[in-house]
Amino acid sequence: MRARSAVIAVLLLAAGGCAGGDGAGGEPGAAKKITIASAPNVFLSALYVAQDDGLFAKEGLTVEIVEVESGNDSVAALASGQAQYADVGFEDLAELSKAGDDSVVMAHDILNRVTLTLVMRKEVAARKKVSAASPLRDRLVALKGLKIGITSPGSPTDTYMRYYLGSVGLDPERDVEIVPLGGGSALLAALEKGQIDAYHLSPPTPYVAAEKGFGVVLIDGPKGEVPELDKFDYTAWATSREWAGANTATAAAFSRVLAQATAKVKRQPDAVAAQILDDLGSTDQATVLRTVKAMSPALSDKGCFDGAVVRRTLDVMLRLKILEDRADAAEGRLWTNDYNGC
Repeated sequence: MRARSAVIAVLLLAAGGCAGGDGAGGEPGAAKKITIASAPNVFLSALYVAQDDGLFAKEGLTVEIVEVESGNDSVAALASGQAQYADVGFEDLAELSKAGDDSVVMAHDILNRVTLTLVMRKEVAARKKVSAASPLRDRLVALKGLKIGITSPGSPTDTYMRYYLGSVGLDPERDVEIVPLGGGSALLAALEKGQIDAYHLSPPTPYVAAEKGFGVVLIDGPKGEVPELDKFDYTAWATSREWAGANTATAAAFSRVLAQATAKVKRQPDAVAAQILDDLGSTDQATVLRTVKAMSPALSDKGCFDGAVVRRTLDVMLRLKILEDRADAAEGRLWTNDYNGC
């Protein structure tokens, strides 16, 4: 399960994120407040577009995005009502359900493949004699003996790296050194300074390392280069069952707006890349544009969940030992299409 961050709770409490039923205090026409816990990422472009274009406001929604450093688990914030939405993985909800807590449910799909992108220091890749054209197994075997950066223990950068290592017979505890460093900027800086030899994270920072000349992208996640991690529900918007049940119109409006914004992301990548620079804290429009274009095929058009894909995702997670026990893939258990119009 993704490691939980005390930072989330502090920030959300400061934001005053609790929201009641549809319409503040049940008053007709009142603005509907939604607090979202997330870390800045290009795969959340639709969220930023919806906010910047006033699409939420047109639906009568007031949306506040509370940033977290590394995208660690925000499920606790959802369950407590301090946030109404957070982008999380199915493993988060499966582990929560295993512990007897079914208070959180996936309500809008985001990505249909794992977009983590592996980048290695250029000189290390040269020494290991690997490139993006090398067989996948060779690229993974080349990780042996390296210092590998992750955001935090238990995060997807940790979990999926351990899968990669184990898939080629490497022991994450013995054959590499895993170094928790925080968010994308910290990982990028550590790679450039030679403090780590490799890391993987959803773009753009791996692309930045390659474009600045000190990194080599070995696995381009948005391209679906790892077969087991394609056609895979990697990340989705989760919400509190109690909140969504009491705010069905608000939840439906949230999904409807995201679908509209996603259409713009796919249709106008150049405009979107320029628009979301501030949201990402970036000035590198060329890299952001490359990332928006790369991510577009992996984005869910309408946020719909496909039961067969959910089942495959959970089966693969079990096989990869991301999950310890089989999770229930039936609709209504970890996911629902009740609010996304599907």
